[in-house]
Amino acid sequence: MTIINRIKYNLLKTSLAIPLKNIQARIQYIRIISFKSDINRKTVYCISPYKTGTTYLAKSFSPKISKHEPLHLASLKCLSNNFDSFFKRRMQYLNLKLECSGFWSAYINELIENEDARDLEYICILRNPSSWVSSVINYWNVRIKMEEYKYPIGNDFFWKMKVGVNLYEFEIGNNTNKNQEIIDKLIQFYMNFTKKTRLLKNLTYVKLEEIDKKLPYIETLLNEPQTPSTQKRFMRKGKHKPFIYNNQSIDLEYELLTAKLIKERELLS
Repeated sequence: MTIINRIKYNLLKTSLAIPLKNIQARIQYIRIISFKSDINRKTVYCISPYKTGTTYLAKSFSPKISKHEPLHLASLKCLSNNFDSFFKRRMQYLNLKLECSGFWSAYINELIENEDARDLEYICILRNPSSWVSSVINYWNVRIKMEEYKYPIGNDFFWKMKVGVNLYEFEIGNNTNKNQEIIDKLIQFYMNFTKKTRLLKNLTYVKLEEIDKKLPYIETLLNEPQTPSTQKRFMRKGKHKPFIYNNQSIDLEYELLTAKLIKERELLS
């Protein structure tokens, strides 16, 4: 970690985190809305929720053309306020071939309906619900909380505002009504999002465990080679996983649903 990045990292644990991040987001917003370009970039978006392998996929290609959650706070604030005008400007400003951001899953309806978004190419990574819920709870309730960030952007602007849950309220090790409420809302969001993906015209489903197998196809979508295997790519794996969720019934429902979605997509191609 560079000295500058270490300073930024440490500032996120101080009372200065909120004003500094808000100032940064405001500056980014001004730059985006004032940006003018004749380039008509058509970005490919990976829109599956956080904790589905989006970081891994983004890092599978050059950072010059592929990003994971760019303009994070500015995007979460501005997309909710005025999706139609901000989406295209943001795409032109970033000028990426691939973007992998979990927050797009909360804007599935807008992506389906927006004139500039509906005809783009999309990728949705599939992960069984039990594994996904476990990963979400462990990451936000353990890792992020332990790192003591003073401005938990994902929890405040995505999980609270879009999914309706405060992940910091989950009590690992206890069997509470609040815990069950959080799990139920996570599952509902995840299943509803997955069902709605069928309404996107140009979408490719990729199973989490088959990302590497699908990279040659994604290369053709982007017209870009994947990152050489000698460069660091990783699948995030938490060191400590105190919470394990297991719901065979919902996993089976998801398996049948995604098998049907994949079959429908094959028939259209």
